[in-house]
Amino acid sequence: MTNKTRKGLFWLSVLFFLIIAPPVILFSTGWRLTRDFKIKRIGGLFVAVPETGTEIYLDGRLIQKTNFLQSGVFVQDLTPGNYAIIAAKDGFWPWTKKTAVAESEVAENRVLMLPQNISGRALLNASFENIFPLGDKILLLEERKNNNFTMTFYLPDKNEFLSPADKTTKSLLTGVRRLKTVSLQNDNQADLFFDDRAVSINWNLNNRSVAARTVKKTVDDSLPALAHRIAFDRYRRARLWHDDQNLWVQWLAETPLPYYLTEKKELVFKTKSLLKNAAFFPGRDDIIIVAIENGVFALEIDGRGTRNFQPIYKGKSPVFARLGDNLYILDQGALSEIEL
Repeated sequence: MTNKTRKGLFWLSVLFFLIIAPPVILFSTGWRLTRDFKIKRIGGLFVAVPETGTEIYLDGRLIQKTNFLQSGVFVQDLTPGNYAIIAAKDGFWPWTKKTAVAESEVAENRVLMLPQNISGRALLNASFENIFPLGDKILLLEERKNNNFTMTFYLPDKNEFLSPADKTTKSLLTGVRRLKTVSLQNDNQADLFFDDRAVSINWNLNNRSVAARTVKKTVDDSLPALAHRIAFDRYRRARLWHDDQNLWVQWLAETPLPYYLTEKKELVFKTKSLLKNAAFFPGRDDIIIVAIENGVFALEIDGRGTRNFQPIYKGKSPVFARLGDNLYILDQGALSEIEL
């Protein structure tokens, strides 16, 4: 091999190195060529899945089926852009989400998956018209008798009722006007507000009794305007409230916003129908339960793409109450417990 040939090969090698070195360095340090021919750092995608045996698709391609050992899916080396995710399992409502992956960030997602057939059990059947939770053990049921209402206090886990402690209590809670709102004061006390008066109640679970007395309070000067329509998440970091057609969520904590919120205060649901009541889903601060028209539904707060909306119960005109992790639905006077 002549010196001229050697020099030619040497400079050819140098040229080849100069050509391939920048792409290799960029690739190894997390840079990629995007679909629109721009060079950006890669990102990632994490999807938390509550059900084993769920198939996860990314842009129409199956990437993983979850199992007992792996309930989440992590996809890395994604160029920045929008990705369509689908979670599917037989017997469950499908979940879809279009999520943006940004440079050097991991986009978080939590799948909402409810069974298409949710089981429950019947508890009571009477002329009940409304339901309110008192703490995490008692349901206050408003029962219509002729043109008046009676307040009934029920312990669903024991299938027992609280009895009036005295004649005064029975008089104050029987044959009254419709209940406007309830304000929980502490673990065994609440204020009940009617059109014409306010009543303070105390309950004693040891002897299964409730006592009541009239108090000088009104809704306007004792409660926020929507106090009976406010609920807090598990850690009281966020609250939701609603009027007849709109539902908002507000982040109260000093910590950064969670992945499912883009603003401190967000309108997450709007309907032309009557929004009867709402609460956070048991064990999920990113999911809300709402009662509208003839059903009770689960709604995710995450507004990226579309908000998934899945049915929990279909009936005539249901309302519900949450006690801890249990959901109780009242529909046409019948009370049922739903297993989520």
